[in-house]
Amino acid sequence: MTSTHELRIQTGKVWLDALHASPAQPRGLILCALPHIAQLRDSRDSHAAGFLHEAGFTTLLVSLLTPYEAQHDSDAHYDIALLDQRIAALLEWIAHQPSLQGLPLGVLASDSVLSACIRQFAREPGNVSALVSRAGRPELAGAAPLRSLQVPLMMIVPEAASELTAPSQQAWKLLGGEKLWHTVPGASASLIEPGSLENASRAACAWFLRHMPAAER
Repeated sequence: MTSTHELRIQTGKVWLDALHASPAQPRGLILCALPHIAQLRDSRDSHAAGFLHEAGFTTLLVSLLTPYEAQHDSDAHYDIALLDQRIAALLEWIAHQPSLQGLPLGVLASDSVLSACIRQFAREPGNVSALVSRAGRPELAGAAPLRSLQVPLMMIVPEAASELTAPSQQAWKLLGGEKLWHTVPGASASLIEPGSLENASRAACAWFLRHMPAAER
């Protein structure tokens, strides 16, 4: 049985909305970081996290922008430096939670948040075991972080999202560490097509299982 509760996490001067869900004996933690999610508990992202719960992972689903920023600050979505700072703050918060200490850590990121993660982990990989991009924007990270990244990265790319495919392919060529490209057939960037979200979620789960040995607790 998975226990779920909503919480707010302070990062700098703002508080971010988050949803923590955990099976009874978690084998690892997956930080699911997205630019903005309006209704965390009822979101498709929460549904997708269910596949990770089935595999024994606890998840922390976080909206990296506040509702005000998402609605009134059009630049915040692509402010990679800001998102980078918030990823760092979230990792610091995780490190100080007794219930999460000792758990292997993986990160699932989408859209512009992926670039913030690439910058962060290229600079300070810390204890992150694996990274998954779900319809992410790796090209926004810049060439140097892409070349420096050593955290194993899976790129989940929707087949019909032409606006993502070409930039992702260019970024892919620069990646220096272990990497795997996974195409979701017929899917748009939002993964709303039948079976698309499940396809992406199962691929992500397999990558995390491959790179994250179960915690000894």
